[in-house]
Amino acid sequence: MKMTVRFTILLVGLILPLVAVSALKCHHCLSSSSLYDCGKSSEKIECPEIADKCANISTEVEASVGSMKSYFYGCATKKMCDDAREQLKVCQNISGGSYKVKCNITCCSGDYCSPIVTSQSTMPLSGQLFLLPTIIFALSFVF
Repeated sequence: MKMTVRFTILLVGLILPLVAVSALKCHHCLSSSSLYDCGKSSEKIECPEIADKCANISTEVEASVGSMKSYFYGCATKKMCDDAREQLKVCQNISGGSYKVKCNITCCSGDYCSPIVTSQSTMPLSGQLFLLPTIIFALSFVF
């Protein structure tokens, strides 16, 4: 019996390191010019172990004094996506007067699950995950 247990432990010790846990893979880019620019410059990356989602986030702010755009594809955690969705609710309700805000957040699971824009056609927007709260915060002081 002892020999069987030792053999099993040895076998598990030899095989376990060979079992590779595959990390999530996502497209990655960041652009302040256009979704198309972000898509054409995107890279395929392997996410860190903590990341379990691919995220597409976009933010466009148009005001009488100018505009600001941010587009992001990349790795995220479920918590980051949940937090971003909460910020999206705020973003969707702050347009008015002399400014307009468009925000979109999409998170998905699976390798390269977020489609990238590789042509000038109109598709859902993406933008930088952490920029959305900053924009909303800044707008609360400007307008």
